[in-house]
Amino acid sequence: MYKDYLAFAIELGKEAGEFLLPRAGNAGGQTLKAAKDFVTEMDLKVESLIIERIQAKYPDHCIFSEEAGTIEKDSDFEWVIDPIDGTINYSIGVPQYGVSIALTFKNDPVVGVIALPGLKETYWASKGGGAFKDGEPIHVRDVSLAESFVSHSDFAKDGNKEANLQRLALLGKIVNDVYRVRIIGTAAVTLAYIAAGRWDAALYLSPAFYDIAAGQLLVTEAGGVMSEAGPYTMFGQKQAAAGLKQLLGG
Repeated sequence: MYKDYLAFAIELGKEAGEFLLPRAGNAGGQTLKAAKDFVTEMDLKVESLIIERIQAKYPDHCIFSEEAGTIEKDSDFEWVIDPIDGTINYSIGVPQYGVSIALTFKNDPVVGVIALPGLKETYWASKGGGAFKDGEPIHVRDVSLAESFVSHSDFAKDGNKEANLQRLALLGKIVNDVYRVRIIGTAAVTLAYIAAGRWDAALYLSPAFYDIAAGQLLVTEAGGVMSEAGPYTMFGQKQAAAGLKQLLGG
């Protein structure tokens, strides 16, 4: 049902990734946009490229992007974009960053693409069509919480101090019940890894939709779940998710 949209999104994700790759570690000037976050010249350039391609192909569709905000149209279809998820990693040359593109219908993700140019990988999914990495089907793992790799959002010295305290409290609640805690500073890579069976679960406090729209579809189409665990939005394989719910409530 979403074949044409998916093919377009895959090619667009790859194009955007190829555009970014030569400037990894040299992303241009930075503009502070929040206490712990900034936007680079490359964020804005690749976002413009993606928006231009979408508007040329689907001029009647809405667009919601991290930097540009909302472009309204009279449509139930909306493209949800994070042009560089993991901007800090990208700006210092760490290869864990990604381009996240989702198409939603009435706010429900139906197509999701995460391109990871620094790792030479592209992940995609469509609603009811399964999840794939470079054309090969992917599936979440099936191991207990005690054997699971679990991630959550990272800390920042200039960030929200209350949120940092909540994340520290979260570590205290899970660290003795999971196999390892992993934090790499990008939801796109983390959720792609969960879908591919590399990691098992992730927990986020009030995640932005553009950060998780494509990734949540990847995880659920790969056999995982999205749910709540206490105050956290959780993505993961079913055993890990059930264990975290029991630990954290929700």
